[in-house]
Amino acid sequence: MEDIVKPYFLDRILAKLIDLIIVGIFFAFPTFIGTVAGITYILIADGLNGGQSLGKRIIRLKVVSPGRGWDDCNFQESILRNIPVGVVILFTMIPYLRWLLFFTLGLAIVAFETYLSYVDDEGLRWGDRIALTQVVTQSKNP
Repeated sequence: MEDIVKPYFLDRILAKLIDLIIVGIFFAFPTFIGTVAGITYILIADGLNGGQSLGKRIIRLKVVSPGRGWDDCNFQESILRNIPVGVVILFTMIPYLRWLLFFTLGLAIVAFETYLSYVDDEGLRWGDRIALTQVVTQSKNP
C-alpha cells in the first residue's frame, strides 16, 4: 500500500482549477452537448483511471475510499463527492436567475467546501463526507 498523505491545500485548489478550465472548454461548445459534457466531466472525473481527474493527475493527487481498503475512487463515489460542485454549475444554467444563484448560493457552497477541506485534519470536504472518500497525495514511489 502506498503512503497516505494529506495534500497541500493549494495543490487541491490548483487541481480543481484545472478541472474547471476543462469544464469551461466543454461549455464553450455552442450546443447542449457541451453543457452535458462539462457537467458529466465534473461529476465523474475523480472516478477516472486511478481515482484521478485530469487536474489531480497533473498535480499528483488522487481520490481514495478509506472504507474500501483505500481503493481508488469509483464513478459512483465520484458523482456523490462532486454533487456540490455540480449543483453550482447547474445554477449557471437557470435562465434569468443564473448569476444571482451563482453569486449567492453557488459561491457559498464553494466557500464552505473550500473551508472544510482547509480546516479538516484529513482534508475532508462535504462531498468527501457524503461519498466516504478522501483526497491524498499520490506516492512518488512506483
